[in-house]
Amino acid sequence: MQNRDEVKQHMFAHIEHWRQSGISQKKYCEQNEITYHSFHYWLRRYNNCNDQKPAGFIELQIPTGQPCMEVLLTDGKRIIFNQPVSSSYLKDLIN
Repeated sequence: MQNRDEVKQHMFAHIEHWRQSGISQKKYCEQNEITYHSFHYWLRRYNNCNDQKPAGFIELQIPTGQPCMEVLLTDGKRIIFNQPVSSSYLKDLIN
């Protein structure tokens, strides 16, 4: 039986291979005989280990004289502003 570190390294390697494969998580799990639930457990652990900083807002420097700003959301939707807005306004709008 493998120890915890060996299992971790093995699953992290699978996650890296999956990311490079371009196929869905479900299909990768089927092809490699990994339970979907187990894969997601290790994917969460992998993401927690590899996150350098928490997700959130970053400060934007908008050049003077720009007519508007645009926020592109992860689902592809866009929010366009005709004037600068505060980060707290954006947080309230998105949440």
